[in-house]
Amino acid sequence: MERHIRIFVKIVLVIALTILFIWLIDTDENVLQIKQPEGEFVRSTDVWILVNEIKLAGVEIGNDVMEELHTRTCAEEYLSYDTYTKILDGLMSGTDQVYEKEKILYKNKYKEDFFLLKKDWYKGYEAILASLGLAGSILEEKVDILCGGQQLAGERSINVGCVLGKNMEEYLCVSEDFTDLKFISVKAYVRENRLLTLTEVLPDKSVLENVWIMEGEGSRIQFFYEGFEILGEYAKANEIQEKEMSLLREQVGNITYQSGTILDVALKEERISGKLLSISEGQLEIEGYGALEICEDHVGYKLYEKLEKAELSDLLIGYDFADFVLENGKICVILLARKEKMETIRVVLKTTGFSSIYHENIRLLCQEPMTIYYGDYDHRIQEKVEAGQEIFIEAGSDYLSGDRMEIVPDVNTAKIQVTSMERSQGVPAYRGSMEIVKAKEGLVLINEVLLEEYLYSVVPSEMPASYPIEALKAQAVCARTYGYGYLLKPGYAALGAHVDDSVGYQVYNNIAENVNSTKAVKETTGELLMYEGEPVNAYYYSTSCGFGADAGVWNEEQKEQFPYLNSVYIGKMQELQMEGAEEEKTYAVEALSQEENFREYITGADKNAYEMEEPWFRWSYQVEKMDVSMFSRRISERFHAAPGKILTFVGESGDLENPELYEAKEPKEFKKIYEIRCVKRKEGGVIDELLIETDKGTYKVISEYNIRYVLNQGGDVIRQDGSQYASNSLLPSAYLIIDVVKEDKNVVGYTIIGGGFGHGVGMSQNGARAMGLAHEDCESILSFYFQGSQLNKLY
Repeated sequence: MERHIRIFVKIVLVIALTILFIWLIDTDENVLQIKQPEGEFVRSTDVWILVNEIKLAGVEIGNDVMEELHTRTCAEEYLSYDTYTKILDGLMSGTDQVYEKEKILYKNKYKEDFFLLKKDWYKGYEAILASLGLAGSILEEKVDILCGGQQLAGERSINVGCVLGKNMEEYLCVSEDFTDLKFISVKAYVRENRLLTLTEVLPDKSVLENVWIMEGEGSRIQFFYEGFEILGEYAKANEIQEKEMSLLREQVGNITYQSGTILDVALKEERISGKLLSISEGQLEIEGYGALEICEDHVGYKLYEKLEKAELSDLLIGYDFADFVLENGKICVILLARKEKMETIRVVLKTTGFSSIYHENIRLLCQEPMTIYYGDYDHRIQEKVEAGQEIFIEAGSDYLSGDRMEIVPDVNTAKIQVTSMERSQGVPAYRGSMEIVKAKEGLVLINEVLLEEYLYSVVPSEMPASYPIEALKAQAVCARTYGYGYLLKPGYAALGAHVDDSVGYQVYNNIAENVNSTKAVKETTGELLMYEGEPVNAYYYSTSCGFGADAGVWNEEQKEQFPYLNSVYIGKMQELQMEGAEEEKTYAVEALSQEENFREYITGADKNAYEMEEPWFRWSYQVEKMDVSMFSRRISERFHAAPGKILTFVGESGDLENPELYEAKEPKEFKKIYEIRCVKRKEGGVIDELLIETDKGTYKVISEYNIRYVLNQGGDVIRQDGSQYASNSLLPSAYLIIDVVKEDKNVVGYTIIGGGFGHGVGMSQNGARAMGLAHEDCESILSFYFQGSQLNKLY
């Protein structure tokens, strides 16, 4: 039996050895039969770029591994299979990467000394990226390359070794393959703004739309696109005459490019121009053409002075400085053709009492003949009106068969009375022309008038004409600068106006023109107050308490935005000495942010303040019996108007001073108030944060306007000369201290002592008056209130 077993084992071993021998012979023959695969090989320089980018992307790879791979790739023109396997070993060494690694080893395809095909390398590289979590960071994508630095002709350039994409991305060319490419589409591996390796040149055509073509000369076209001046070879240059090339100069068109050259230029030749009447969402209203839609992908170019991109916000209402290029009836390009004097302003005239911009009807009267223009723009009707003949316009009037009607006096010095409304002077009369716009809410009356003539009626409405001439001149410059700012950024763009005639902008023609005010305007004709080449925000107010504020009283960001508006002492000394104090004290603007210092100042005398004798220099206000529901309602109103300025305490009781424990939450209606106190003042003493403790929570009221509104309970303010002023909406200023009156633990009333009238930012008008009386000139007054500014001539 044992003998049979031994024979069986020997037979099995012989068979197994025979099979193994046959398999080894077959395998060896297969290996011997493997040949170098045919196709495009991958360059070692590209491989090193992509491997190195993995390390730059934040993957930890040992320095010894990187040194070995760099040495190997530098020594080979094309990537060998042996080096490829070393790359896989170096980058996919984790036990969880073994299976993925096996799938891209290509064992039966390559010998060690074979070159790897480009397609196999990139398949393997994608697997490497996926295993390292970099598939979304380093990826192959289509890139439209517009040009390199050598194709740029203007001042604007790109960094050395970079190319510009169609969408104005500046790409760094890691591979040299990209540096000479232009007007072409490619596939490439990219990480962020880095072009790593070029994988394919595409035959795709690309189009640049609404390009400003600067010149066509010889075989090249020079054009302006997205802020760059670019040169390109024109494929059709040999087919057309030189004259036709010159016709491309200063045109708008679409440029098609492919494989390094400009293939075609399609010009857009339909242009219109006219006075811009209004700007509303998605359309422009142009005199002679009506309302035209704006293409979503519209562009703009500023053609005067330095060629630049222009925005919709650069258009000026009431002026015809622009041309408009149309495509299918829509505006696709805006061309700011020239820069001229901006001498007119368009003012919305509100109804009696400045209550609304919408009139039910309008009556106009002029002692000189007038001409009326009305109807659709393609069928404009012209009608004469005799001198002294009143015209009446209401919603259903034939005059409003179109969207707008114009009323223009036949002589330049005529004035148009608006007999359907009243001002402090009575029935107002206006220089310039009138325009009536039909809106669904009613009729809008717009006065188009020369900016200088507008000021004839602004200055006396904002500052008494009896003030010194230098103060009036300072007011005229402020008013002109303020109005000019709205010529650049209109307040009523959709209606086609820059400002209205109320305190929301500048009061206009509430008080009749006066010879002194007009003289001040004429003696400062065209003068603007500028800071670093830009018009200042020429804020002004009535009276200071002895100190002014910076623009941070509204928002802290505005303090840095307007560096010329500073908190200053408005008096004969930059620091003041308090009279009547036990010890002689001096206060700088910073010191008055402390409650005890400001309390001492506002309750004391300041003989050096310019406005110490003005009635509004000091005032008092008393609430004997609080209306708590009114107080609660006013806090809620201000929350809905500006949520970030009314904050609710969300922390534990006892930590009320921690600003991080307040959130912008809608305040609850409360019935009882336990405390009202100032918790923060700004430089100069203006109150910035008011704390209100109630039975329904604790609230913080922020900014001078909100505080003046919330603390006002109606009744009279008593000025320092004993005169009374009805306080209907706001307290005179936020330069105040408050003392509460309590019954048990509840606040039942309070007394306020304050100073000044207005927000306190910019020029104090009564301060300017005092400086004028002290023989300070206009320029000195303005430089005091707007530090670092200069007077510049507009025209």
